[in-house]
Amino acid sequence: MPYSSDDLARLVQDDHMDAAIGMEDTVAAAVSGDSDSAFEALIRRILSTWIKAFGGVDQPGAGDGLRRILAAARTAVRRILDGVAARGPSALERILPSALALGVEQGAAFVRAASGRRQRPVRTPAAGRALLDEARRIGDMVRERRDRALFLLHPDRTTRWTHLLAGVGAARAVLPAVRAHVAWVVNAAIGQGSDEVTRATAPQRVWVAEQDACTRCLAYAGRVVATGQPFPGGLSWDPRQRRIRAAPVEGPPLHPHCRCRAMPWNEAWTTEGVPFPLALQREAHRSIAYGRARPSESRAARLRAVRELLRTEPDLLPAVEARARRALRTSSFAPAA
Repeated sequence: MPYSSDDLARLVQDDHMDAAIGMEDTVAAAVSGDSDSAFEALIRRILSTWIKAFGGVDQPGAGDGLRRILAAARTAVRRILDGVAARGPSALERILPSALALGVEQGAAFVRAASGRRQRPVRTPAAGRALLDEARRIGDMVRERRDRALFLLHPDRTTRWTHLLAGVGAARAVLPAVRAHVAWVVNAAIGQGSDEVTRATAPQRVWVAEQDACTRCLAYAGRVVATGQPFPGGLSWDPRQRRIRAAPVEGPPLHPHCRCRAMPWNEAWTTEGVPFPLALQREAHRSIAYGRARPSESRAARLRAVRELLRTEPDLLPAVEARARRALRTSSFAPAA
């Protein structure tokens, strides 16, 4: 018996995304190694040296003492980040077959759940050139950001402890950027595997966003396109992020850390309750009205999205409309019940 729309959403948004996050964690740990703890140790070490050399963190540095501290910091930054740059491409390339296979597995599981029928097995595709290029690009990305940090760690630009800490902080900030790139590559590979199932089993694709997705991804939630066709580009519930002339997008991931999915779909598949694409759209409306956002997205952006939701959607569920109007009236979002 086919799943309900809520069951299908939970399958993708919970089970499938949890598996993707686990894969991201594994690769990110392999790429980063002990880099974060190495940066912590570096900061403690150079702080102690600075205090001994200059008398305190509020005292300026100068002369040979400053040059020695900066030389040690630059050497440590190179060692830490060069290791990340060396490990990154091979770790990502090794995971691609598993990520593609996971996409095929998840796509097939979704088809079984949505249609109530078991489909013929779909062969796992090989990684495409674009995917391989993105996996290999992580090394260049790390080295480029490393060089920006090293530029800051120069005697002409670093005379105080705060300057030194900013330079090392810029180097340490490479690690979240690495995690974001790993997430993008892993989810792109999973999406490629799922698309292989779509081509073999379904005439359409439907965009499944995360429940706390950004205003851009929520604008795609529930959108259906024909198999092999792209989604429209530049969509967003926040008018300031909307790009009218943007090129079409092949599908998710739409941005770093995006875990949206384009799943196989067929309008002939029936679900309990409202149709699955409509259920996804309503869920996106709730997310906007209730202000379900990650720290990376501003409250102002979500409030602009609320205003746009009320302006363009005449058939909102009463509870959703009430929450949206309250958010605009108070310029805030009530805590989740």
